[in-house]
Amino acid sequence: MSAMDNMDLVKAITEKGLNNGDVSFVDEVFAENYVVHARGLDLPPGPGAFKAAVNFWRTSFPDFHTTIEHMICDGEFVAHRFSTTGTHTGTLGEMPPTGKRFSVSGVDMHRVVDGKVVESWISDDMPRILMEIGALAPAGGPPGRRGD
Repeated sequence: MSAMDNMDLVKAITEKGLNNGDVSFVDEVFAENYVVHARGLDLPPGPGAFKAAVNFWRTSFPDFHTTIEHMICDGEFVAHRFSTTGTHTGTLGEMPPTGKRFSVSGVDMHRVVDGKVVESWISDDMPRILMEIGALAPAGGPPGRRGD
């Protein structure tokens, strides 16, 4: 597989899976031993991890959309800078919908071996998302106001 093939695969899983909610192809492009590295996420190993992530985001934010802003590849490793938006119109765990919109950005990296994603490092900014939908208040106050 070439670097372009690896980047095309990551673009496809982003567009088909995350943006369109289509997980019909996942078993073909994620390794059976696929591993996700993401702080605080408890996802099953294998293709089920990606399916669970798509289900989580699309249930909570049915209009969830990720735009890849820039992508680079170094051998097996594909990294991309992205922006993601969504409107909280579905339940988020036990939290009822707020109807509020979020917009975050981040950088993720995936390792692709022989045409399959075998590992991902995910940088979801859940605290920012929770603040933007009104579920979490920022800690402290404005800079310089503590202990006056």
